[in-house]
Amino acid sequence: MRLATNTPLDKLLDGGIEDDVITNVYGPAGSGKTNIAIAAAINCSKKVVYLDTEGSFSLERFEQLGGRNLKNIMLINVHAWKEQCEAVAGMEKLAEKGDVGLVVVDSLVALYRLELTDRNYQTINKQLATQYSVLSKIARKFHVPVLVTNQVYSAGDEIELTSRAIAKYWSKALVELRKLEKENVRLAILRKHRSLPEGRKIEFEITGSGMKALGKFSIF
Repeated sequence: MRLATNTPLDKLLDGGIEDDVITNVYGPAGSGKTNIAIAAAINCSKKVVYLDTEGSFSLERFEQLGGRNLKNIMLINVHAWKEQCEAVAGMEKLAEKGDVGLVVVDSLVALYRLELTDRNYQTINKQLATQYSVLSKIARKFHVPVLVTNQVYSAGDEIELTSRAIAKYWSKALVELRKLEKENVRLAILRKHRSLPEGRKIEFEITGSGMKALGKFSIF
């Protein structure tokens, strides 16, 4: 089963995000990650657990994308890495209550990057892996799609997602977003999936009322 996000990613993912795995959408600031997260939350008919770690959730954008009220969205704001660890740890109990149709974490690594140092990296990476483990268990146990967003960094000529090895291990679907030269135009590339070919890509435009696909998706 797949949950449609009401974004061009649905074409890329053959209908939407899978309901028993973690889907990880990553890219630079302003590439559309939060737009996709909000659109997916709006399109979910059940309750949504939405963890916002950067204060990126905008009521104005929510309404622009078609949201009418927040009654189905449990919005959790955290401001420190310890708070995020505690919030994710408590999500399984929320899912156990039933009627949760989507879990969103936007962004999973913003506070992680602020907390990480040369001295504590083993501990912090272990805590991040634990969060991924909890989210993966929720997805598998309750058949709830989990959507997380991730930031990137430059590795020579390549762009890599933050917490590379941990993110790639736990995320069964990876979608990279790129900003193109034309204003508000983005490129989404499928980097990993259990059943779809890697390398699929689609261009889309971020508009005042949503996201619009520009042509059909293609394969490298």
